[in-house]
Amino acid sequence: MKIKEPYKKIPKVVEATLDWNGRMGFVCKSGSGHETLSDASPTHGGDNSGPRPMEFLLFALSSCTGMDIAMILKKKKRNLQALQIKTHGQRAASHPHVYESITLEYVLTGSDLTDDDIRWAIDLSLNKYCSVAGMLRAICKINYRWKIIRSAPGATS
Repeated sequence: MKIKEPYKKIPKVVEATLDWNGRMGFVCKSGSGHETLSDASPTHGGDNSGPRPMEFLLFALSSCTGMDIAMILKKKKRNLQALQIKTHGQRAASHPHVYESITLEYVLTGSDLTDDDIRWAIDLSLNKYCSVAGMLRAICKINYRWKIIRSAPGATS
């Protein structure tokens, strides 16, 4: 099956602007017009008003590969009804506490999903399409596993 290159219109320059809250938090504004918060825990001088920067890396990896997998399975005409990705990052003990390994656990629900389909979609995402995985793979090991939850044939999301 031939998959069209999904990211031909992705801009080559991506922007973000952060405004400091005077403590340890930031209002983060994306170039695409979205806004979120990032903060530290009270133990580290923050207000706990948003995820930590290293958690955002896990969000980025999970959502990037999740979008790919959903698109790949849709193009393969599979009945993907739900996708949950649980991500665990193991950080180094010393500064700068980079991720040494990240494990992605995919929980997919559908009536016609097979292990071969899922393995193929995940491998294609992590090794070809997902930009975040491409960057992180250079500094840490990315592991994955999956679980398929069978739904009734003909069920939709």
